[in-house]
Amino acid sequence: MLRLKSETRPHHERTEAQVRLMDADLTPTAYRRHLEALHGFYVPLEARLAGLGLEAVPGLSVHARWKVPLLKEDLRALGHDAASLERLPHCAGLPSLAGVPEALGCLYVLEGSTLGGQLILRHLRRHFDGVSLGDFSFFRAYGDEVGPRWRAFGDAVNQASISATEDTFDARVVTGAQDTFDAFADWLRQGQAPASVSA
Repeated sequence: MLRLKSETRPHHERTEAQVRLMDADLTPTAYRRHLEALHGFYVPLEARLAGLGLEAVPGLSVHARWKVPLLKEDLRALGHDAASLERLPHCAGLPSLAGVPEALGCLYVLEGSTLGGQLILRHLRRHFDGVSLGDFSFFRAYGDEVGPRWRAFGDAVNQASISATEDTFDARVVTGAQDTFDAFADWLRQGQAPASVSA
C-alpha cells in the first residue's frame, strides 16, 4: 500500500485536478453532470472488475464494494429514470486490467476515492444546504465504516502481495492503479463530463 501511494502520486494529482466538486460556485447542474460522468466510468469498469476473480482474494469482500447502485440512486433523485440512465454514455477508454493484480490496483483508486469522498460529502452538505438533491448516497458509501473498510482493503492487498508467487505481482498492482487514475482523468477531461441527458 505504501508503494501504491508513492508510485501513483502524480497520477492521483492529475485526476484530482479534474474533480470540481469542491468549487465554491458548484451548481446543482454541475453536480449532476459529475455524477453522470462517474456513472459512465463506474458502470463498465465494475462490470470488467466483476469478471477478474477478485472474489477469491481473502478479506476483500469485493461485492460489498460496488458503487453503481449508489450512483443510480443519486441520479434518480436528480431526475433520471431507468431509460435515461441507459442512455448515458459509458467510458470506452477503460484501463487494461489483465488479471487480479491490476484489478487490485484499480480498486485502490476506487476505494481511495470513497475514502476521500468524505471531505466532498461534508462540502456538498454545507454547499447545498436546503437544496433537494437526494441523500448523496455515492459519497456516503460505507457510512461510519469508511475507515475500517479502507484498512481491510489495505490488509487484503498487502496479504495478496505477501502470498503472491510471481515476482511481478506488486508492479502489476501499481500499473493497474496508475492506468485507472489516467483513464479516469481522461474521461473527466472530455468536456469535464458527458453532456447531460434529460430524464
